[in-house]
Amino acid sequence: MAITAVILCGGAGERMRGLDKPLHPLLGRPLLEHVLDRVRQQVDAVVLVANRQPQAYAAYGTKLVDDGIYKGRGPLAGIAAGLAAADSEWVLCVPGDAPLLPPDLLHRLRQALQGDAADLAVVNDGSGRQPLCCLLPRRLLADLRLYLDEGGDAPRRWLARYRVAEADCSDWPRWAWSLNTPEEWAMAESQMSQRKDTA
Repeated sequence: MAITAVILCGGAGERMRGLDKPLHPLLGRPLLEHVLDRVRQQVDAVVLVANRQPQAYAAYGTKLVDDGIYKGRGPLAGIAAGLAAADSEWVLCVPGDAPLLPPDLLHRLRQALQGDAADLAVVNDGSGRQPLCCLLPRRLLADLRLYLDEGGDAPRRWLARYRVAEADCSDWPRWAWSLNTPEEWAMAESQMSQRKDTA
């Protein structure tokens, strides 16, 4: 099945003093470039969802959208925008501040999805779900919009409406899924500089 990656870059970066994290340098390159390097090898197309600095994001040559009428409603608004913009029936959502996604992320999620005959699949990092890193079908868009229209904004609560498979990623570093503080950023740079699989 064809897959579109939706990279969620719309966060306010509150714990990073308003920093637009995907565009901030990590090991000398914008963090977003690390994310793109990983997902482009696994999918057929990419959609960026960003609410700030559209010219900077447009320079990456992918389809670019913002949260539209749900702007300010959190990551589910970005997922809804990405689902609406995708041309494929299945979408791989990943956060734009994930510095080191597994090279077989899509494969892990697909295996979990098929093994459990579930509606969608999410990453389990060994301590719990990473709800923004998931594989889901576009057919859920109408229900997601309804959930947002009714005032919902919690990803975990929306996911609870479905049969969810969990892809075991407990072998992968927990810091690899998101960077939320300056301390996490510094740790990721230190750890990635020592790894051989960061290219």
